[in-house]
Amino acid sequence: MAEYRIDDLARKAGTTTRNVRVYQESGLLPRPQRRGRVAIYTDRHLSQLQAIVRLLSEGFTVKHILKFITGLQRGEGLVEVLDLAELEELVISPWSNPKAQTMTRQEMEMQLGRLDGATLRRLVSGGIIQSTDDKDAYLVPDRRVIDDFAKLISRGMPLAAILKTTTAVDKKLDEAARAMTRAGHTEVVRQRGTGWYPSNDVELAWAADLIDAMRRVSRRSAHASLDRALDEAVRAELRQYQQEAKDKGAPVERKA
Repeated sequence: MAEYRIDDLARKAGTTTRNVRVYQESGLLPRPQRRGRVAIYTDRHLSQLQAIVRLLSEGFTVKHILKFITGLQRGEGLVEVLDLAELEELVISPWSNPKAQTMTRQEMEMQLGRLDGATLRRLVSGGIIQSTDDKDAYLVPDRRVIDDFAKLISRGMPLAAILKTTTAVDKKLDEAARAMTRAGHTEVVRQRGTGWYPSNDVELAWAADLIDAMRRVSRRSAHASLDRALDEAVRAELRQYQQEAKDKGAPVERKA
C-alpha cells in the first residue's frame, strides 16, 4: 500500500494541506498513522479525500458528508452497506470508466496525423484532451476515444469529419441527459417537495439510490434507443446509396 505525507496527499487529491487538516478536525478524514513526528497517510486516506473533494465540488456540504459518515459508524439504516467512496461513485463518478492518460503531441500525431493549432483547440474545446503545464503534453481523459478516432482515420475518414460528427452527437446526447436529469429532479420534488435537501444519513442514502436507479434506467434506455436509431439510419443510408447508384447506372448487388 502506498504511503504519503500530507503535502503529497493534498497534491494528489487536488486540494491543500490546510483543507486536509480541516477535514481531519471535522471528522471527515481519518487520522493518519504516526511515525515519530511524521504523519503517514495511505491509499485509503487518498480515496476518502478524493471523494470528499468531488462531493464538495458537486454541492454537498461538509455537514451532510459528516452526517453520512456518522451514520456509517453507527451502522444505521440504508447506509450501513455503503461507504463514502461508494456514495461518491453512485452520485458523481463517470459511468464510462475512462482510462485517463497523458500523451505528448507527438504521440497523438502518431495516431491521429498532424495536429495544427486549430485542431488541438478543437480537441480541447470538445473535452477530448486537456491542456497541461507542459505545452507539448495533454491529458487525455479517455484514451479509448483517441484509439477509436485512430481506427476511423486508418479507414480513410478525416479527423475533421470525425470531430464534426462527434460534436453533433454530443450535442444531442447533452440534450437527452438534461431531459433525464430534469425528470429525476421532478420526481424528487414530487416525493419530497420543492427545495428539499438531504438532512440525515437515511435521506442522503435515499437520494443516492434514486440517482443510481435513474442513471441505470437512462443509460440502458439510451443504449437501446441509439441501437434502434442506428439500425434504421444505416438501412436508410443504404437505400439512398443504392438508389443513387441505380440512377447513375451502376450495377447494384441484390440479395439472393
